[in-house]
Amino acid sequence: MPLNLSLPVSTRALAKDFETNPKKIKLWAESLPLTKTVEAGKKLHEFLENVNRAKFSADDRLAFIETLTPILCVVFEELEAIYAYSSLPMPTRQLDAFQLARKLAIECAYTYKLVLMERSGKLLKFNAKKNIGPHLYRAIYYAAAQILQCYKTYHPVPQGVWAELHQLFGFAEDSDLVSEPVEFINENQRAAQSKTNIGEVYVDTCLISMADPYRLMYKEVDRVQEVLGRNRAMVDFRNDSEGANPNELFVIALDGDQAPKPVVQGTRAAAGGVILRILETKRLIERLKQRAQPSVGNNNATLAQSRATHDMTDLIQRLLRLWGDPPKRQFRRNPASATLALCSGIKGIAYFAERELEQTQTEDDSAVYEGGKTMPLLTIPQDDAAKQVGVDEWQVLNQSANGLRLHRKQGGTVAVTVGEAVGVRFIGGRTWNIGVVRWLTLLEGDELEFGLELVSPAATSVTIEATIGGGNRALPALLLAPPHSETESDEILTLPDTFSDLREFTINDHGHQYTVRGSTLMERTSKFDLFQFTK
Repeated sequence: MPLNLSLPVSTRALAKDFETNPKKIKLWAESLPLTKTVEAGKKLHEFLENVNRAKFSADDRLAFIETLTPILCVVFEELEAIYAYSSLPMPTRQLDAFQLARKLAIECAYTYKLVLMERSGKLLKFNAKKNIGPHLYRAIYYAAAQILQCYKTYHPVPQGVWAELHQLFGFAEDSDLVSEPVEFINENQRAAQSKTNIGEVYVDTCLISMADPYRLMYKEVDRVQEVLGRNRAMVDFRNDSEGANPNELFVIALDGDQAPKPVVQGTRAAAGGVILRILETKRLIERLKQRAQPSVGNNNATLAQSRATHDMTDLIQRLLRLWGDPPKRQFRRNPASATLALCSGIKGIAYFAERELEQTQTEDDSAVYEGGKTMPLLTIPQDDAAKQVGVDEWQVLNQSANGLRLHRKQGGTVAVTVGEAVGVRFIGGRTWNIGVVRWLTLLEGDELEFGLELVSPAATSVTIEATIGGGNRALPALLLAPPHSETESDEILTLPDTFSDLREFTINDHGHQYTVRGSTLMERTSKFDLFQFTK
């Protein structure tokens, strides 16, 4: 498969004092302030940017980047610790770290692509496979890194990245290098680039893309990588779908610019769509089913398999559905055109729930009067206190029986992430409906969209304190209203890691105190615990 890669134009003249001696470059890199990750990363990026736009031989480029690789590995790791799984919109520090990591990955990929393009023209040379294999691996690795950076921050994958990853893999197939073992430069690189060959990098990236990454929560992309690392060589490429379970097949257009798609969804190949590969997950599904079986005598097996606990067993169950039985939509979505107020986090919802209670106690009707006209209740609080807590106006794009699809233009003060609890209040409504963010994506122009599952029509702000081992701290919590008003509430939303089986708590509901015992954990994320209790 011929290569048509994006490359910088090598026309830049270097400064006279630009260092090109690998030994001195190594000393310079080792002197960078790694405790100041962003500063060190900017210096590395500036160096690589200059190298990639100047005229150097492939040998010189390799000498430069291999000298820098130990420091690059550390910087990439430290940057990811800053930006990965941040709420959106990203705070300035996280956004700077993400943008720097993306630019560094692009420049690293450029270096190896430039080397590859020079050396791939010499394939007739003796031992040419050995000469291009490591460079091809690392070009693929850094293309895949750009995709994973996007998945960990809910950003869209930039145009052309999937196209280059597919191209490079197709070239590896033609050169019989897909399974060729890679040589690592040092232990830091071995740890960072843990896959052992081109096929593993490519297949893992494809499978993560098919794991619905914009629905994955805190650290779950890393956990998917752990699952794949323990189940190597369990995915097969097929020439056709004859005799196979279509639920376990995914189609890839190597001449397209899209992630793989399930065959069962009537996949249309991306633009081009002539060079196709079929990815079969049958053996991987069989292995994961064995892994998902509860241990004999495990009293917590039922809890461990709950879809709501978000532990490793639950993640594997979700991967089994996504890779072996792609889910169908449960509820019909109806287009909508409305606006609502939105706040996030237990503390934010509790604040506005208290305001709602105070407002209800002072109003007799569901409307206020201005200039002799009946007006709906204010939906978007505009005072300084409300703005400090955080409340924004969002647009409803569509609505189903149990959820909403919401959109917000650039700006806003309310940060959201997958697995966060949010409150929404419709125009004219008195209560804040409680929901959970199930998927999230950043659009062009920094606009946001996310899917919200509604879990309660209203909530009451309370405090909760463990009777034993709570440190005498009353924590904010939300009693969730049941669907039917005649039913007494028995579900509570608390800060994360509050629940433990049969733990006893004191709930303070505006001066009314009573003791409860946690009974069933309904859901646990990095942002909250949702559990049932008994009095």
